[in-house]
Amino acid sequence: MVTNAKKYARLRDEQFSLFENYARKHGMNGKSLLIFLWIYHNPNGITQESIAKRTFSSKQVIQAIVKNYVSKGWLYLEPSQLDRRKKLVKLTELGLDRAKRLLLPLDRYEEEAMQALSPAQQEVLLEATQLFSQKLMDLLESHEVSVDA
Repeated sequence: MVTNAKKYARLRDEQFSLFENYARKHGMNGKSLLIFLWIYHNPNGITQESIAKRTFSSKQVIQAIVKNYVSKGWLYLEPSQLDRRKKLVKLTELGLDRAKRLLLPLDRYEEEAMQALSPAQQEVLLEATQLFSQKLMDLLESHEVSVDA
């Protein structure tokens, strides 16, 4: 018997796969797409540390992706006005152009998909997803699993 938790997990996995496929069709991987979403929606800049925290990624993964896109001319680093030891990741003009071409259609598709639901369904979806995500995060953070090599 498939539980509701498993059904939801498969639906969530399918959504992640949709984003991964969208990213690959545009020459990047899903993690890079996620990072670009955070950078694009923070036009005043965002630290690599903040991106790592929000995406549950290691600092090394974020640094490698940022370095790759800095070398392509899409991103640049600027010292933070608040803490000069930290650098903000920002989009270059080229990066902004590429991000808009990549993310604006994605935003539109997400909005269109949401509009397929009634306002009441939208509220239920948002509230239930938020509660589920918070509970899952709490459980995952409170239980360490040791995997013997």
